Amino acid sequence: MQSLMENPSVKVNKITYTCSNGQSVTVPLPKIDPSLPTTGMVCRRVVFDSMLLDAARERVEVMDWCAMRQVLTEDGRACGVNAEMGGKREFSFTAKAVVGADGAMSQVARQTGFPKYPQYRSVAARAYYRLVTGTVGSLEIYFLNEILPGYLWLYPTESGMTNVGLSIPLEGVKRKKLCPREALNQALRLPLLSDRFELSKRMGRIDVAMLPVGNTMRRIHGPGVALVGDAAGVVNPCSSEGIFGALLSGRLAAETLAKACQDRTSPDETLMKTYPERLWRELGPTLRLSDRLLELRSPKAIDSLIRSAKRRPHNAGWISGILIGSALPSDELSSFLGYLDFFRR
Repeated sequence: MQSLMENPSVKVNKITYTCSNGQSVTVPLPKIDPSLPTTGMVCRRVVFDSMLLDAARERVEVMDWCAMRQVLTEDGRACGVNAEMGGKREFSFTAKAVVGADGAMSQVARQTGFPKYPQYRSVAARAYYRLVTGTVGSLEIYFLNEILPGYLWLYPTESGMTNVGLSIPLEGVKRKKLCPREALNQALRLPLLSDRFELSKRMGRIDVAMLPVGNTMRRIHGPGVALVGDAAGVVNPCSSEGIFGALLSGRLAAETLAKACQDRTSPDETLMKTYPERLWRELGPTLRLSDRLLELRSPKAIDSLIRSAKRRPHNAGWISGILIGSALPSDELSSFLGYLDFFRR
């Protein structure tokens, strides 16, 4: 399997946060693994997904041009799928369990009766642009009053392209009556950004997607079924980041099912229940904290955080975690959030 560093990508070592009044702070990205030659890397999803698929091919048979049409059940329990390949050829596959890794609009979840959870969603709009100036080596996050409690991002990618997008909780979209595509276009025309995009060219359309936000109340398993990734709804409600949760859910589900195969037992309800218990134990505290941080995204609170990070460089990394929702729960953080409550009023 190729590593990410062997694929087209861009090295990044800092992240800049900016609010509507133009005040900003730049924070170095922490180097998590000292053995790596770079702090962080950005690559396009098509590159990353291709790398994951190649890794899967080393362990399992991948059937290209094959689409699942129907989940097979027996006595109320999933036991396989009907699928269709090119030329409308149909096949049936039986299995001890079915794993729904088919995205936010999961057919596996729909056909096996999982709730839709419309209240736990965010909306994202994204496109790639060429010739955006000033993006070398830095991630950029903008907390604009027009889209709060959402945010806008600029991430440099290879070949001089920039990943540009925004994410807003669905409740905020409805309350502000926003059209995500138009909200992105309007944001790029603001004085804060317009000069950067004066010579830019958008590559293709603006894609809009519904993101299933993580919540420990979600049901992600059933008789013979486990949901992972976006099908399980593990997107961070504050940062809208879903890759970590997707990979974690995939690993934990695989370990659960591998144990069933190793023990030559059926992955019944009791065994399958260990999967969501382990997943929510790991993700739950961060998800709950992210919900809390999202509530505090007011113009005054954001401005206070950015000013605080500029005055106290040694705390800048910690405050960065609060801004994007990646901070870890702690007693110290709880008291600080009480302070931020004042600025939300």
